[in-house]
Amino acid sequence: MKKLFLAVLGLSLVTSSCQEQFDEYGVNPNAPETASASLLLSGAEVATFATYGGQLGRISSVLVQQAAGNQFQYETFGQYVITEADITNEWATIYNGTLINTRTLLDKYGQGNPYYSGMTKVLMALNFGIATDFWGDVPFTEAAQGLQGNFQPKYDKQEDVIKGIQSLLDEAITDLSQPQTANQFLPGADDIIFKGDVKAWTNAAYIIKARYANRLSQIDPVGSATQALAALSKVSPDQPDLNAVFYNIAGSFNQWYDFLSNRAGYIKMGKFFVDYLKSTNDPRLPFFVAKDDNGGYSGLAPEESDNTAASDPGPGVASADSPTPIATYDEARFIEAEAQLRLGKAAEAAAAYNAAVAAAIKRTTGAAIPAAFKQSTASETAATISLEKIINQKYVALFTSPEAYNDWRRTSFPRLKANQESQQKAIPLRLPTSQDERNYNLNATVVSDIYQAVWWDK
Repeated sequence: MKKLFLAVLGLSLVTSSCQEQFDEYGVNPNAPETASASLLLSGAEVATFATYGGQLGRISSVLVQQAAGNQFQYETFGQYVITEADITNEWATIYNGTLINTRTLLDKYGQGNPYYSGMTKVLMALNFGIATDFWGDVPFTEAAQGLQGNFQPKYDKQEDVIKGIQSLLDEAITDLSQPQTANQFLPGADDIIFKGDVKAWTNAAYIIKARYANRLSQIDPVGSATQALAALSKVSPDQPDLNAVFYNIAGSFNQWYDFLSNRAGYIKMGKFFVDYLKSTNDPRLPFFVAKDDNGGYSGLAPEESDNTAASDPGPGVASADSPTPIATYDEARFIEAEAQLRLGKAAEAAAAYNAAVAAAIKRTTGAAIPAAFKQSTASETAATISLEKIINQKYVALFTSPEAYNDWRRTSFPRLKANQESQQKAIPLRLPTSQDERNYNLNATVVSDIYQAVWWDK
């Protein structure tokens, strides 16, 4: 990795949309030895918000046609031209932002502070997870060791990274189960996500464990389903979702809102997504989709561009203080539905799916699922449930989350038609290796072909 980047801590790399509200958590990038556990945890959380709420989420939404690349750089992304220079900041935010903070926190404060350690390991799992999902083989065992002089970490195979993620989450759950008296310091307001609530963090850890078990559906169909369900048996509907948190304060805005405000026209809604919501009379339509210039709801096909009249992303995902979902209860129920179906338990799959749709509606609209929509969309039975129905509704529920792109690669649902004006006429299957890694890390596994599937995508 580039030495300049590895010598700094994460908050110096976090995008400006998270900056001002969290100034009190700023870490001196030139004196990491002075950073407290509180500062390091907050810095890692803010950097994670930047990763899940920023360009990786926007690119993946364009690729699966929830959104559309309309102008400038995003028009190019919509044509599936994504270069190694386009994603250097995103790679840096993960490895030189979040993971430097988390590694430093564990090294300096992990012993004697199991709550900080547990929260940190959940954040590490999330960041290693999004990295391996987009790039395949990535640094894991030697990651974030720049402060120890390792500027060229080896790359681990994706199979081993996912095993490592599960181990991190198991360790986190053990840490978070310790009594308060086992801690020298207790997280509180410095934990921007859950304010020190270890039960909420534990719940989120189980959802993420289920996610990465289910990620292996093509590798080990039965084993992945069994492991996902085991994790999900510990997930509670009474715990809050893990979201990226934003504020209606200049400099602390939701990153979709901030991007649309500063780069109006770059992104519009995708026609496939909007048409699907309209055709199913989905109550989330006005939350996910803003009115277009004609007072209706419209999106762009992959081949369309430079149309500023179409709808922007809506207030439910792109208001100044809209949360961005990272690990939610409705995602857990969708995973349960898929896992049960894979095990041949169609009735259980249908019940989980119906509950997932209802929970997703409540999360987005704040209201119970309307009776008509429940009847048409969330009343599946053992005879009618299918993988396509599960993934299609999960695709809607997790708008702005990279999970929709991950699911499309695993399952080929929803049934998308690639941009027919692109060179390959096929949707990319990964991101290229970061330019900085190719240039500065002799141990990097360099992949330039964005149509080369990652290991779990068979």
